[in-house]
Amino acid sequence: MSSLQDTDDDLFGQRSKTGENQPADARQPLHRPFVVPNCYPAISRYWAIAHARAITSTDRKAADYPGSGDPTGGFVNYVSRSVAASKGLAKVINGQVYIGTDNTTKISTSSQGRDSIRLEAKESFNQGLLVADIAHMPGNACGIWPAFWTFNLDEDPYGEIDIIEGVMQQPNNIVSLHTCGACSFDFSASSGTDSRTNCNLGGESRGCSDEVVTNVDGCGNTGPSGSYGDKFNALGGGVYVTQVLTDTVKIWYFPKASIPADLKAGTPDPSKWPAPFFNPQKSSRGCNVANFFKKNSIIINITFCGAAVDQDTWDSVSTCKAKASTCNGFVAANPSAFSEAYWLFNSIKLYQ
Repeated sequence: MSSLQDTDDDLFGQRSKTGENQPADARQPLHRPFVVPNCYPAISRYWAIAHARAITSTDRKAADYPGSGDPTGGFVNYVSRSVAASKGLAKVINGQVYIGTDNTTKISTSSQGRDSIRLEAKESFNQGLLVADIAHMPGNACGIWPAFWTFNLDEDPYGEIDIIEGVMQQPNNIVSLHTCGACSFDFSASSGTDSRTNCNLGGESRGCSDEVVTNVDGCGNTGPSGSYGDKFNALGGGVYVTQVLTDTVKIWYFPKASIPADLKAGTPDPSKWPAPFFNPQKSSRGCNVANFFKKNSIIINITFCGAAVDQDTWDSVSTCKAKASTCNGFVAANPSAFSEAYWLFNSIKLYQ
């Protein structure tokens, strides 16, 4: 196992120029765990957790999110690179990158919250095929809210792709798109369930604002069995592929035992794969995909409680309510409940 070095601006101590091509062998020394080969379909670029910022709660307090330091109001304390390294919340284990939360310390409900990590990529992309090979994702637990997603940090306009997201005991992954402006899709070609067609945070209005958000769920659907949490981990992990095109966004989930050979070989060809479970098509109301889903920066985080787990939501989950009267109270007093609250990535690659 390699310890993390508190050098440069990159979480894992790697210095890289924007768009710099990286070596083709995925099994590189531990200081360079994520690489993309020069192969299909054109030129592949370097996209890595190693090349990301650790955004702290203090950063956010001083910037956009005074108070909690978390844009979703979570009971969480996002720590810096150096703190994450010293506490073992971010480390490289046999070439895999571990990103986790504190699971040993009881804390006060009056504190910032449980120590965790929020990573935001320094670079962004418009179109491409984003491949996340995940050995382990945060397991199901009362109060937990992990996500693997992309976001236009400039918000010009607002565009968000929630590739993996779940709350508490949720059995399957929920994929969502969020825009600030009119955007709708037809999900009849998607195999996912519980489809939502309207992506606009402003609901039926043409736009939206921080003061008027009537459609927090956005558009999207629910993934297949085994696509999230404990069930995903029991299958040995898997691969999520997100294809951002100029007219749509598609997402595939492949359990470890069903990963296509071309994907394993680093020469992905989506035309040879089964239809994606997230497969939105053009609707009569339309969506300017190229405008809304551009400058996509990868974000990886684990938060607790917050906007997704209000008191009514907490009370509705009897197994959690029986353990504590509030979400914050449970998260504060039960660190061992989060022993499975970590991401373990084999690789993250972007093909363009």
